[in-house]
Amino acid sequence: MKKLFIRVSALLMIFALTGCLAEDYDVGVPRAYLLAEDGLRGQPMPLTEANISWSSSSGDVSETIEDLEEFGLSQEVTTVSPNQPASLDFKENEENGGDIWTDPTITAALWKDGKETKIELDDSREFRFPQNIGNYALAVEFIDRDNEAQYVGNIVIEEAQGQNVGQLPKYTYMERPSIMKINSADPSGVVFDHNYSQVCWNNCHFHNGYDIPDVHAGDVEVGDSIVIDWEMIEPKPSEVMLIEVDGSKEEVSEEIVSSGDSTITIEVVEQDLGNQYSIQYLWRNGKELIGQSSLNFKMK
Repeated sequence: MKKLFIRVSALLMIFALTGCLAEDYDVGVPRAYLLAEDGLRGQPMPLTEANISWSSSSGDVSETIEDLEEFGLSQEVTTVSPNQPASLDFKENEENGGDIWTDPTITAALWKDGKETKIELDDSREFRFPQNIGNYALAVEFIDRDNEAQYVGNIVIEEAQGQNVGQLPKYTYMERPSIMKINSADPSGVVFDHNYSQVCWNNCHFHNGYDIPDVHAGDVEVGDSIVIDWEMIEPKPSEVMLIEVDGSKEEVSEEIVSSGDSTITIEVVEQDLGNQYSIQYLWRNGKELIGQSSLNFKMK
């Protein structure tokens, strides 16, 4: 009798847990937020629900917006700067329980005058607004299983206030160069280990040179190609220098890259293994240095 009681109790506990898990899993429409302040700091800004087709234990939700761009532009304005970093976040709807979703598909785009500009999100749902100033409707789509939710916001991209003539935009708003390793196994390329940082920015009067930092070495093989691309950087650097140093930080070579180029390709040879490279990007206002950043990487 005692054993039977234990078995019945265990079954009841399993059913109860299963019910709780199902209830937490089968959640309602999540809330969407935009974080779009300098350095990804500040308070998240809620986005407005638009087209919704969502079914859960909390009930069915169905909303239809005829003109998504018009609806987005009717929301409260969020002002950002060209190329400003931002991110998206999604939270459980407090009225519906948990925030356990399977593997949602999330996309984002900007709409202006009936034209769509897709936004590239990374794995952390971070992105950068485009360079082009103007008023846009932000559209974000969240798809989880058979459920779909769309959100909108009203975005104005304008030049940052307080940026003086002859100054660069804030460093955090500037696009970063890309560095990829390409070989027969990965012909489309994979991101190569590197460090990218500012040296001086809009205040270089007391700048006294730059020390090459220690960086984590990336694996390469002879015959690989390392491609560095800064085509996306605006404004373009006035000067680019490629510096090669050996394992003891002694300079091997220094080369000034043509001002018309926006990429460097290094074909890996045996002598490169163990060496480190530093690409210096410099911006000048006349002869005055107003900005410098540095991309560093090492091969092993």
